[in-house]
Amino acid sequence: MEEIECIFCGNDSSEFISENGYSGKKCKECQLIYISPRPSLADVIDIYGHDDAHISAQTHIESDFFKSLYAKHNLNIITSYINKGSMLEIGAGAGYFLYEADKIGFDPYGIEFNHTQSKHIRENLNIPCIETPLDISIYDYKKFDIIYHCDVLSHFYDPIAEMKTMNEMLRDDGLLVFETGNFAEIEPYYLKYIDKFQYPDHLFFFSDKSINELLDSAGFEVVYIYKYSLMPQLKLKFALVKLLSFIKNDKKMDSNISSDSISTVDTKPSRDSSLIKKYLRYIYQYLTYFLRYRVGATVMKRGRPQTLIVVAKKKRQG
Repeated sequence: MEEIECIFCGNDSSEFISENGYSGKKCKECQLIYISPRPSLADVIDIYGHDDAHISAQTHIESDFFKSLYAKHNLNIITSYINKGSMLEIGAGAGYFLYEADKIGFDPYGIEFNHTQSKHIRENLNIPCIETPLDISIYDYKKFDIIYHCDVLSHFYDPIAEMKTMNEMLRDDGLLVFETGNFAEIEPYYLKYIDKFQYPDHLFFFSDKSINELLDSAGFEVVYIYKYSLMPQLKLKFALVKLLSFIKNDKKMDSNISSDSISTVDTKPSRDSSLIKKYLRYIYQYLTYFLRYRVGATVMKRGRPQTLIVVAKKKRQG
């Protein structure tokens, strides 16, 4: 464990949110949230390599419908700028973004620390994927037309260094595209809708200001930032959690009345009930997608939890 300061200004910061034994701090000047003290780089890599992350590898692999919806949305943005070429995804998860990119003509490559997911990408999706840290030497020093990552920025151990490496790996006319949350500018009232900050999976949380500072430090300039409020999605989840909690408590109250019949139903779920659960899950996943990207694009964003899709290019030399 090591103590760190704000990676931009070097100033100490005030306490923000503590979770899982880790202390989150926030820089008032740069609007950056970071955990300090934090695990070592080896410990962070171990989290993903041994499937100790907040979401398991198998969950990622089984979420093909959900992941494909998000992939298609983000690919629609990318293809409005560039519609062919080599694409590297950092933190490729189960590979569904790369799979969708491959289907529309991109030449996909992945980096994924988790062996289970990386193997799935190589063997089941037939897409090149390595398990090594980001470095200019990977894939034989290949230069990429697009470098993409989604919900990965908060996991980088040294975001400035990682972004500088991406800059070196891009062609001069290439694009950096990434999605990340803006949780650093949330008004206190809305914090109740965020159940977990997922420390130490997440090491940093950025704001508009700190994202621009990060890109500038790494030799990028912003092309465009697409902003989506997460509040419609979070309110749906908040309501469903309350409803399920109520149902669970109601069942406990009635358990002594019809415990035999309940246990009979629970022990052998029918094929029909499994199908119903599957389709209900699909409906929920589509709703969260629709609320995030469709409704979230139109409602108020300032001071609310947001997700941002950032499109950036290399600064012109000279």
